Amino acid sequence: MFPHTITIFNLVNDAYYRKVVTDVFATTKKVISPEGKGEKYMSVHDVIFSDIAMKDYLDVDSYKVLKDKSDNYTLKNNDVVVIGEFDDIEDLSDIQRTNTDYFLIKTISINNYGSEELQSIEVTD
Repeated sequence: MFPHTITIFNLVNDAYYRKVVTDVFATTKKVISPEGKGEKYMSVHDVIFSDIAMKDYLDVDSYKVLKDKSDNYTLKNNDVVVIGEFDDIEDLSDIQRTNTDYFLIKTISINNYGSEELQSIEVTD
């Protein structure tokens, strides 16, 4: 049910920290958006983190104080989500130079209700 893999790049103090996350459900839709006097196609991304994927998740404050950030991740606005697995980066332009599907997080919905296996987090651009 959660067959996809993503790579999250958390930006902390001008450095990108990479974490590959499995057991997510990622979709990308093409939508038409008005622009000026015309329209353009744009991609809309949606990623749902399963309870398994959330095991390494920490809130922003807990994540920032970690000395070793390699085993965990957080989710905050303008962090980068790459669809699939991606190597370490120094700058966002490292991703932009490739043909890789990625987005910056704009909305985060934390769904911590019900039984543990029903809890999830959803991020979109």
